[in-house]
Amino acid sequence: MSESQHRRRSSDGSGRRTGSAERRSSSGRSSSQRTNRTSSRNTSNKKRRKRRKKRTVNGRIGKVLLVVAVVIGFAVAGAVLGTVFGILQSTDMLNTSDVMPDSYTSVIYDADGEAVDKLHGSENREYVKLSAITKNMQNAVVAIEDARFYEHNGIDIRGIMRAVVENIKTMSFSQGASTLTQQVIKNDVLGDNEKSITRKIKEQYLAVSLENALEKQLGSKEEAKKYILELYLNTMALHHGLHGVESAAQYYFGKHASELTLAESACLAGITKNPSKYAPDVNEEESRNRQLTVLKKMLELGYITQEEHDAAVEEDIFGHLVCKEKQEEEGNAKHNWFVEAAVQQIKQDLVEKKSMTEAQASNLIYSGGLQIHTTMDSSMQETAEAAMKNDNLFPAGDGSLDVTYLISVLDTENPDESSNQSHYEKKTTATSQAEVDAFVESVKAELLDDTHTLVLDKLTVSKSLQAAMVIMDQSNGEVKALVGGRGEKPGDSVFNRATQALRQQGSTMKPLAAYAPAIDTGLLMPGSIIVDEPVTYGSWSPKNWDGKYIGPTTVRQGIWHSMNVLAVKTFNMVGADTAYQYLLDFGFTTIDERDKAATTALGGLTQGVSVLEETAAYATIANGGTYYEPMFYTVVYDHEGNVLLDNSDQEIHRVLKETTAFLLTDMMRDVITKGTGTQAAISGMNVAGKTGTTNDNIDLTFYGYTPYYTAGIWMGYDTQKEIKNAGNAHLRIWKSVMSEIHYDQGLKNKEFEKPDGLTTRSYCTATGLTPTELCNSDYYGYGTHSDYVTTDFKGDNGGTCNMHKSYVVCSESGKIASPNCPADSTMQVVLAVDSSGNIKGKPTTIPEGKLDIKVNETCDLSHTGGTTTEPEQPAAPSDSDGSDSNGGVQIPDDELWGGGDFGIQ
Repeated sequence: MSESQHRRRSSDGSGRRTGSAERRSSSGRSSSQRTNRTSSRNTSNKKRRKRRKKRTVNGRIGKVLLVVAVVIGFAVAGAVLGTVFGILQSTDMLNTSDVMPDSYTSVIYDADGEAVDKLHGSENREYVKLSAITKNMQNAVVAIEDARFYEHNGIDIRGIMRAVVENIKTMSFSQGASTLTQQVIKNDVLGDNEKSITRKIKEQYLAVSLENALEKQLGSKEEAKKYILELYLNTMALHHGLHGVESAAQYYFGKHASELTLAESACLAGITKNPSKYAPDVNEEESRNRQLTVLKKMLELGYITQEEHDAAVEEDIFGHLVCKEKQEEEGNAKHNWFVEAAVQQIKQDLVEKKSMTEAQASNLIYSGGLQIHTTMDSSMQETAEAAMKNDNLFPAGDGSLDVTYLISVLDTENPDESSNQSHYEKKTTATSQAEVDAFVESVKAELLDDTHTLVLDKLTVSKSLQAAMVIMDQSNGEVKALVGGRGEKPGDSVFNRATQALRQQGSTMKPLAAYAPAIDTGLLMPGSIIVDEPVTYGSWSPKNWDGKYIGPTTVRQGIWHSMNVLAVKTFNMVGADTAYQYLLDFGFTTIDERDKAATTALGGLTQGVSVLEETAAYATIANGGTYYEPMFYTVVYDHEGNVLLDNSDQEIHRVLKETTAFLLTDMMRDVITKGTGTQAAISGMNVAGKTGTTNDNIDLTFYGYTPYYTAGIWMGYDTQKEIKNAGNAHLRIWKSVMSEIHYDQGLKNKEFEKPDGLTTRSYCTATGLTPTELCNSDYYGYGTHSDYVTTDFKGDNGGTCNMHKSYVVCSESGKIASPNCPADSTMQVVLAVDSSGNIKGKPTTIPEGKLDIKVNETCDLSHTGGTTTEPEQPAAPSDSDGSDSNGGVQIPDDELWGGGDFGIQ
């Protein structure tokens, strides 16, 4: 027993002993004390029992509450999970192809396969591989947008927690912790800027799904990350409708994404947070601060060294901003006239061949990433455009200036980038630069104020005298160059005078509407004779441009001298229905039944035709009579490289016989060598063509061709009025352009190809019949001529000329000599006289040295002082063989043209 225990026992025993003695000595007191102790124990026990009971109740309540809390917790969690699962179930499954951008920039190639232009809609996106984007650009985006990009699996947990705390502090949903993967999902799958928990859950779910799918598909997490970064760099919004770093690099800095410096890369990476605020051409100060933030972040993460950081900070990128697309010239439209015409043809073919709506076709062209291979010869296009900008080739205008002012305005109070810019086109006519300047200032005063600032503007001032030109390769229908207006092109999708303007073409319609059908149907040949004389059809009396009538005239001369009467007579001979059908076959789409009229032969059409369509018609003649529909492109590939449109199936059909085409060409060569088109002649090169001028010099046209190319040109005012001091300016422009093209290409002169089936025939120039010996002695010079005919030509077979006779006339009166006429006052002449006594070939104005002979009248002069002698046959013409078949004056049968219906009755 220990000492302490012993002490406790001893103490206890002693106490007990002492208590016994005390109890014995004072029993009354003990009884009272026992009663008090018992009462106290009873009270204490009651309190303990109450406390135990209370604890029991409280415990039961706590348990109940705990159970309730757990149930509620599970219910809330279940509801949250149910909501999440509901959101996930409503989220479509994701294919890796779904994250590819649905908007790509289309590329235009010229005939040599060189990229010459780009097309894009509201999103200017040119997709490039990651290897074509500088490493600094890649690192800059990762550093500022998603620092743990290479570590997470699509969502950044640390970022999410940070965003949750921040959102709780601000009581908003402003922080989203979006990774690059989520932003790719947002840009290319979900496609809007909604901010909500539902949206964020979808993004996170799809982001994880995408990374897992790509990792399996590409074989590693590293490759999956590279691909996602490539997608992001090609979809990030960079203001001005720019999507992706390639289009932005070209716009802001005039270079490719592979050429960006560190400073430029940091600038572009900083834009995407708030493009309208951080774009370098919008707010230099904000853009600069954002750039420095990006560079600092790159330094902190070890992507660049301090030295690289400092050098980038010092680099001045803002002083060298380009701020225009690479192919866009200062003050010009983005796309030239040819490209826009090509786009229109492709759009039309997509509608017709692919059953698209116009809106679908446009969207595909501008946003489908097409590869469009055109027929444009870039050198020829540049040559044509340069000529149209050369004022020295144009006549002086009327002094008026056409002014077009394009202006873009930013509403600084509207944060929505998709709607905070407005674009305006203002037009006027001015007479001086001062008026132009005043107009610009008035527009700015109208549109700009403290909350509406200028973004971009463009002023175009052009002379009001306009022109348009088209050049085609007649051998295949390819359009090689096209210019739809004079001077600088004022904008995109503007009025194209080469394809859209319907104008009167004047005498250039004569070969198409009259002579081509007449020759092709065997009615006429180049040497056939038509009488040039005053004619009237109802109330219409067509007149020649020079006001003269020269009598019997060949078809050839009718063309090179552009004689109106001959063209009208030929048209009526062919018949309006036949002529109209030929015009349709030549490819004209804007003529109608109202053009079945003789005025069509002179270019007087109801609506008019375009320069493009008439150039194609002349190309048909140059191509031996085969029509090719004008072609602006050869093939179009879709974004995947599949053939979308193949133009090898273009419309081709024969309009004219080869012999007809050659005969027209041979006659139109005379237009250049001695007719109305001499100023279009190209030194050392065969040229054929036809000039055209409408009444009062409102329209000037020329369509001509060499053995290589066909070109048409029109000159005039948009608002029809006389061109003063025009001269032959259109011919000089045509010659300038075509001469340079042929010289630049080193093209050698060659003859127009002559087909089989042609021979020559001699004609009496006065009658068009087979000539006799007398025909070459015609007093007025209407002798004989030879020209081409087809070997199967059946016309002009009225036999030998029987109109040329020999007459004795008085040399003083010009009338048939009478017995009173002295011998020395008479002369014998050979004349072609019809049955009505009209002398064929007698000019309207008698040339000097010639008599005005009148075979229907006998001389009535007295001739005093002279010796009279009776002529052998005073009033009778001699037969072609010298005999008198009728014993008197012979009037030949007037069936000169075989059928009696050659002329207009």
